[in-house]
Amino acid sequence: MTAYHILAYLAIAYYIGLYSVNMLHLLVGYRAAMRWKKMGYLEEAHRLSRSRIVPPITLAADLDSVGEDSVQWVDHVLSQRFPEMEVIVTFRHDDDERVKELIGNYFLRRVDRVYRRTLEAPEAIEVYQSDDRRLMLVRTHGATSGDSLNLALDLSRYPVFGIADRSPRLEDDSLLCMVRPLMEGEVTVPAVMGVELPLDMEREDLLPPRRMTRFALMESLRVQLGYMAGAPYFGGPVTAYGSLILYRKKDLTDAGGFKPGLSCMEAEMDMSLRLHRLMHDRKRKYRFVFLPQLVVQRPFPRSLRECFDDFRARQQAISTALSSETGMMYRARYGRIGMIQLPSFWLFVKMAPLLGFAAFTISILLFAFGRVGWPVFAVFLASATLYPALVGAGAVVAARRELGILKGQGAALYGYAFLAQFWYRQLISLAPFFASGGSGEE
Repeated sequence: MTAYHILAYLAIAYYIGLYSVNMLHLLVGYRAAMRWKKMGYLEEAHRLSRSRIVPPITLAADLDSVGEDSVQWVDHVLSQRFPEMEVIVTFRHDDDERVKELIGNYFLRRVDRVYRRTLEAPEAIEVYQSDDRRLMLVRTHGATSGDSLNLALDLSRYPVFGIADRSPRLEDDSLLCMVRPLMEGEVTVPAVMGVELPLDMEREDLLPPRRMTRFALMESLRVQLGYMAGAPYFGGPVTAYGSLILYRKKDLTDAGGFKPGLSCMEAEMDMSLRLHRLMHDRKRKYRFVFLPQLVVQRPFPRSLRECFDDFRARQQAISTALSSETGMMYRARYGRIGMIQLPSFWLFVKMAPLLGFAAFTISILLFAFGRVGWPVFAVFLASATLYPALVGAGAVVAARRELGILKGQGAALYGYAFLAQFWYRQLISLAPFFASGGSGEE
């Protein structure tokens, strides 16, 4: 065996290892989806809506992250069938027309809010509040949306703290479904997330109208059902981010709050690792929860440029989170998260763009110059394209059977799942190597 064959076999082994991990998480996530379905979360939402044991919740959002129509977004959130909740919206510019609309539509009045500053947070310059105290509008001087999270955490009155980002449209009773794991008490639950779908899907059984959004959806389902749903049962996920995510307020304050100077995505991913550290340091039995059911719809990328930008933002957030908690890696005291999850995450996620590009380049060059034959190159193509496509198709099967979505599609659905892994994921992984995204609208 020559050195060229060893390089080719390493490239094959990388893709087989990567997607075998994905397949394992998918199978465990599928089993978890069956379990949640049997437990009847949706059916029990009506009973919980009238229950006094449901913990009240604070939902925080930045004005720039709720969409163009802020009044409609707030209306939709406050109409949720939830026993007791408050919404805190932060903003930075006093001349913003959206602020004036919110103040006028909800008859908000300016108040002198006295609160205890326990975290590093910008000052609350102005506070507007509704008479029923369900809506609070806060002006601050933070440079990023993540800066205001600690301020909202200080101002919050309730034990459950939620964050809404990227213009999410909450599904009916999604908050009731997401708060239930926090009530069960079997293990400590640091965070709860759920499945997200594109906002422009006309119905849950139809694909989005734009082709790039369809590919983005297929890749998102692979990540959500092929990693996030199964990762909690292996000590993960390493980093967690969602357009809607719930935490225990006490856990956040014990972890020191969110790290200042970050975007909302970066702050959430950083917090997930800090919560892992907190749980292990205090020797708690815990598990993150990813509900395998639809909780929000949000805008998905609509063009290749937006796909590139979205991938770069996620990679930047992952890098920020991993660089702040390198001390956990290969430390036995942090269990599976330190010994298995973090090292494999560095290899298969953080380094994936570079390793994937190197694997394809080396394999193609070796074949082009005759250093390896057809059989080896065919095995590489199968491991790099067909095996990922199998994982993508499995995520689609899980989505149709357990989530009850995309049932109105036939063979075209699996075609998109195949092509998303065949070329879309390979292309998007090159985003970090370019200064700007691809072309604009399709």
